Amino acid sequence: MKGYVSFHPVDLTFFDELIAPLVAGRKVNPDAFLHRAITLRRGGWVTRGFAVAIEQLAAQAEAPAADPAASPWRRLRANLEKIDYRPDEMARKAAAAFDPELHANGRPFFIAEGSAERVAAVVDAYVAAEADVTVERIARDQLARIDADLAHQVEPAEIPELSSDLGYRSDLLGLLTKIHELSRLAREGRTFADNDAAPRPAAEALPEELPWRAVAIHSRGTPFWIARDVDGLETVCRAAGVRAPDCLSPAWRVFAEACEAFPSLKESLGLELRRPRDVGAFVSPGEIDQLIQFLAEHGARIIHAAARGGEGPMATALLRKIRECAVYAQRHGWGYLEASGILPPERE
Repeated sequence: MKGYVSFHPVDLTFFDELIAPLVAGRKVNPDAFLHRAITLRRGGWVTRGFAVAIEQLAAQAEAPAADPAASPWRRLRANLEKIDYRPDEMARKAAAAFDPELHANGRPFFIAEGSAERVAAVVDAYVAAEADVTVERIARDQLARIDADLAHQVEPAEIPELSSDLGYRSDLLGLLTKIHELSRLAREGRTFADNDAAPRPAAEALPEELPWRAVAIHSRGTPFWIARDVDGLETVCRAAGVRAPDCLSPAWRVFAEACEAFPSLKESLGLELRRPRDVGAFVSPGEIDQLIQFLAEHGARIIHAAARGGEGPMATALLRKIRECAVYAQRHGWGYLEASGILPPERE
């Protein structure tokens, strides 16, 4: 699938106590969620500056490429200069350890740990950090895992400023209101229109819109992993000729009350990601151990099959992210869920 796929540690309490009541037309108190979401966005923004800085520094380890539009002599000169190119010491250190698909476009925040268990611990340290100075201290500690000199010398890159916390809070409340509105209109047999999209029956829109919108809102208060131009685990297993784990199921439990109220919603949920904005396979909290065991036992086969098609590194990185997400979910007693089209708020 082209675009971003995300892997979410799923707190079912969020869906049971915030999303389900909204779908049913009941009142909710989102204050705790709003506070958590605002804090996470700020922390993500601070660490994003470090990730971009390291990415830019690592890129300097490579000699500038010749301009294809330049004259033959200029291209020859550029190619000769590559031979004598000597990158900065810090650039070489950054390039040696920096993995853009993991450190910039994979894990939440900025994390350079090796094991999934250590990654989970650092994610929680970031989540608990309320002040920018605390987030920066954790980020520099992670830089030191790459190289001590980087931790002292690298400064965050300049990235676009965040919108105000008050404005972001208002945006989040608007997203929650849309969930309530969509469900109400579906119950009343009315039409639903969003932004520039043409109006359509709300009962028809709900199976497609509700799950993705709810998971996108959940992602604002819970860290998650991302990957580019990949598929979910069910699809990857089928392509590799490996039977997918039995613990994978449609996200029926996530939207249990909504599925009872709207049977078409249950029918629409599946294991695979089919659209740019979609929700895929789910693993319940009680079966996370099975997912982790499956990855340990069958991951090598999947990677080997992908390598035959030239996609070994992609599969290796993908399974690593899935495992890290599952270990984080296990740490909290949460589930696991796949989606498409969701990015961290500091990157939108």
